[in-house]
Amino acid sequence: MDLRFAGALILAAALFAPPAMAQTAGNAPLWAQLTPAQQEILKPFEQNWDTLEPERRARWVAIAQKYPSLNADSQERIRLRMKEWASLSPQQRAEIKELFKRIQGLPPDRRREVLEKWREYDQFPRELKDALRDAHTRKP
Repeated sequence: MDLRFAGALILAAALFAPPAMAQTAGNAPLWAQLTPAQQEILKPFEQNWDTLEPERRARWVAIAQKYPSLNADSQERIRLRMKEWASLSPQQRAEIKELFKRIQGLPPDRRREVLEKWREYDQFPRELKDALRDAHTRKP
C-alpha cells in the first residue's frame, strides 16, 4: 500500500472502530439538516455527504461535535485528514478499510507496535514523508 494513504488509515481507525457512544441512523442527518457549523467542519464531504452510509455520517457528525473543543493542532490534523479521505477514490478507501481490518486482526502487542511506528512516521517532516513515499513507489 502506498504510504500516502497512511494518514487516511488513522482516520479510518476513528471511523471504523467501535464507537464510544452509540451512533445510530438518527444521528446521521442529510447535508441540508446539518448546522452551519457542522457544514463548515465537514465541508470536504459536501459533494457526497448524502450518499455516505448512515453509520459513517453519524461518526462524522460525532467528530464535528468534538472538533470545536480540540486544540488548533488537532483541528488542523483532522481537517487535513478529512480532506485527504474525501479525495480518495472508492478503490483507495476500500484498500484502507481492508488494511484497517488486517491491523485490527493482529495480536494486541503487534497492533500496538504497528500504531507506534505510524505515530513515529506521523511526526516526520513532510519532505521526509514525501521522500519515503517516492522511494516506496519506485520499488518493483
